[in-house]
Amino acid sequence: MNRKIIASGVSCLAIAVSAGALPASAFGQESAAESPERIAVVGYRAQTEQAVEQKRSSELIAEFLLSDDIGQQPDYNIADSFRRVPGVQTIFDEDEGRYVSIRGLNPGYTLGSLDGATLATAERFNRQLNLEAVPSTAVRGLEVIKSRTPDVDGNAIGGTINLMTRSAFDADGLYAVGNFFVGTSDSQDVPGVGFGRDSDDGLNFRLDGTVSNVFGRNEQFGVLFTGSYSRKRRDQERLLPQIVPVDTGSVPNAPTGPTDLLWSNYPNTVNRYGGTLKLEYRPSMDFQAAVTTTYFIQEDRELRHSHRLRNGTGSAGTFVRFNDFFIDKPLFVFQTDFAWTPDGPHRVSGRASYSEATFYEPSFQPVFTLTGPALNFDVSLQNGIAVASNLDPRVSDATQYALTGFENYLDDSDDYVTEFQLDYGFNSQRGDEGWGFGTGIKHRNMVRDTDRDANVYLPAPGVDLRLSQFEQVENYTPIYANFQQLFVDFQSFLEYFNANPNDFVLDELNTGRRTIGNDSRVEENITAVYALARHAGPRHSLIFGGRYEHTETTSDFFTRTTAGGVDTFTPVTRSGSYDNFLPSVTFGYELFDGMRLRLAYAEALGRPNPSQLAGGEVQNQDGSISRPNPELEARYGRSYDAALEYYFPDNLGLFAVSLFHKEIENEIFSIRELEDVNGVMTEVTTPRNVEDATITGLELNLIVSRMPFLPGRLENFGMSSNLTFLQGRTAIQTTGVRRRLDSLPGQADFLANFAVFYEEGPFRARVSYAHTGSHLTSVNPTNPAADRTERPYNSVDAQARYAFSDRIEFITEVRNLTDERRLNYTGPDQNIARDVNFFGRQFWVGAALRY
Repeated sequence: MNRKIIASGVSCLAIAVSAGALPASAFGQESAAESPERIAVVGYRAQTEQAVEQKRSSELIAEFLLSDDIGQQPDYNIADSFRRVPGVQTIFDEDEGRYVSIRGLNPGYTLGSLDGATLATAERFNRQLNLEAVPSTAVRGLEVIKSRTPDVDGNAIGGTINLMTRSAFDADGLYAVGNFFVGTSDSQDVPGVGFGRDSDDGLNFRLDGTVSNVFGRNEQFGVLFTGSYSRKRRDQERLLPQIVPVDTGSVPNAPTGPTDLLWSNYPNTVNRYGGTLKLEYRPSMDFQAAVTTTYFIQEDRELRHSHRLRNGTGSAGTFVRFNDFFIDKPLFVFQTDFAWTPDGPHRVSGRASYSEATFYEPSFQPVFTLTGPALNFDVSLQNGIAVASNLDPRVSDATQYALTGFENYLDDSDDYVTEFQLDYGFNSQRGDEGWGFGTGIKHRNMVRDTDRDANVYLPAPGVDLRLSQFEQVENYTPIYANFQQLFVDFQSFLEYFNANPNDFVLDELNTGRRTIGNDSRVEENITAVYALARHAGPRHSLIFGGRYEHTETTSDFFTRTTAGGVDTFTPVTRSGSYDNFLPSVTFGYELFDGMRLRLAYAEALGRPNPSQLAGGEVQNQDGSISRPNPELEARYGRSYDAALEYYFPDNLGLFAVSLFHKEIENEIFSIRELEDVNGVMTEVTTPRNVEDATITGLELNLIVSRMPFLPGRLENFGMSSNLTFLQGRTAIQTTGVRRRLDSLPGQADFLANFAVFYEEGPFRARVSYAHTGSHLTSVNPTNPAADRTERPYNSVDAQARYAFSDRIEFITEVRNLTDERRLNYTGPDQNIARDVNFFGRQFWVGAALRY
């Protein structure tokens, strides 16, 4: 079959895509490799039309983003791209997406895979899939699966995301495409030359490329390589008030009492690079096999300069601190898979995969504390942001700060995931009519190994080291401040530390607590079998059945006891197992031409995070203690879905309305309560199963790929938009207190995305807007005034492209066009700032070349 696909489009890397909707392992769907024809995909409009067509042909409640649609905005990574679909909330770390939340649930409820293989995550404490390292140009499409069928993993109360890689068979013969961008950031105010960072500000750049070829006598072999490299430099300016007294009302905007203001400012360079190598074999349309290796890494090279002022409680709370956060987050995936259709309705498919992710952070932290009497300064509130005035001159005098501690540590958290699965289906693929069935087995082994090595040093008796000896002199005023911030020249400090070891003594107590006390290992083995039945006709499809999962866990960690100022660490091993049967049913019916009804019910799990089961007892800076709970139970969820979709004639778009309701048992919250610890009443935070939770939502989605009802050139406009309304409920029970919540932590009550594009001849342009509503980021079980709330966040991105020929295209992009900031508040009315975060805009120009 001599079929050709022309790939270009709006992405930074134009790619060929085909019409398949889901991975080959999903019953009731047809894999991309088996699509009966290939479609030319050029520009925003074609990509929008193909995404609509995939949604229409899917037998599940799902959303799709294709290659151009995830590359047409200046999205640095995959997590950024997911925010453009209904019901999906990207959880940001500073100015970039890190995790994906589906339908208002914690990202830990979201299961992520690459071509169906479960991904390990470079996270130290949770199951949240860290997608920072994967650039948006690395895949040809994204899937968000909201309804679960029996062949889908059970750990997916929120939903499932799947990253689809490209195939060499998407094009005939040799295919190559690449692009190069240069850019800059307008956030460059924080000094950033120093330890391990020989340059501060400068140009940013991105480079992506894909090369593929098919060969052999019958073109039965394919090879594909994608690669990318990027460097982004930008500064982050941040004010984090630790203690801000509430305004008493006696003096307008003038709170009284202790105040603690922390400025942490970060010059940062982020390097990302990696790629995918895929070897494929397709002797006929009845058999296909592939071996795929994927490796991506993100390198953060951040210097964190902190200056904290505290009044009313002594000078010990005022300090200058340096941290270097040189963090490596690699992700490796190896998998092999096959699909065989030996005879008509029969289909056998299998997969074996291994994924490994690491969070590797070596860091150094010297702290210089103000000497002398306590600070006393005035504080006023400006739009809820605490501003200090009438400051003591000592605040910016480096001679007044003495070294009080130096710590170097290494955090190494590794996540290993190994999977095997085998599936069989009879008459169960998309397009098959009548009765069919499917069955399969899957085993997954997950190991999370967390290790920390730390050394905590104190100045030796009689040694007085002042910041003035190691000062990096700069002329910099932090945001919402009227003083000169002080900086540590860490390189000179490190040289002194290495040359004068007798000036320092090891703090053995805290060294042990931060080393042995933080080591843990969690192993999880899950064996699953499923069976499903399917019936389909010209206008309907019905898939129902059940999945049985057996889970075994082993948690290894240390408990700590203290007597006479000496810690004793005791190794502890806890094992457990549980079994779950998870039924589901999915139904779709075409009411009339263009109008489709979808209904679904599914039960699923939300397993505890590894760090909630095992981990060290951590002594926090405020004196409180955090510890794990190996007795936690898995969360259990029931999901009810209904969707009505109308597809406009002539493939002009769609309008969809979706309703869903989720009921979750054994929800997990971290609860802080007073406990007697070695004779001292101490606040102890422990994760616990609390009362049930519910979440109800409404999703509206409108896509118009072209507007022929408008006169003249206006018909070349297109648009896509979606709105999501969410309402969650739960309760937290502590000793003698029961508190109800009207939303779940991390759940925005309103999400909105809107994009308008224009295409005519060689010119294309698009502007997109994304809104994330206000949401709780932390909850106090007894005191609502201590809750923390993220303010609404609005971002605008823009792109314009001009094609000089079929092979050369010029591109300009702007990210965060309106210079939006992130704001987090607390207090009785949630109007006292706790985090004010500036990170600026990004500007890019570049070109795409294709062959």
